[in-house]
Amino acid sequence: MSDLFISYQSADPLAHSFYEQLCEWTQRDWAFPTISFHEQHLSAKFTGLHAAAIKRQLRKEIKRSHRLLVIISRETWQSEWTDWEIATARQEDKQVLAAKLDSTNISPLSLLETAPAWIDPFDPKVLADGVI
Repeated sequence: MSDLFISYQSADPLAHSFYEQLCEWTQRDWAFPTISFHEQHLSAKFTGLHAAAIKRQLRKEIKRSHRLLVIISRETWQSEWTDWEIATARQEDKQVLAAKLDSTNISPLSLLETAPAWIDPFDPKVLADGVI
């Protein structure tokens, strides 16, 4: 079971850098939450051939997690995957967290409708403490 399921756009260099930072924090601090990731690739179609298998795996990961963290990148606002992950987290009664790595990025409407807890993604204490 992971404490935190993170959804991010892997093609965004800033989001990828944040992913690397999280991996470093988990290796350095044993008290840091366990994390699972969904790297959203723009080439993976939401209704494509492999979508059902991906959704089954993601649903399992979200169910096993305590919280969902959505990293908002340039393309997140139009991602069907992100909307689906947020809806799934809400169905499973999971806390939804959100973080913008760049203030100019647009938040998806489905995220704003959930009233997420906005966090500073560069403060490891916020994620480690689990108190938001």
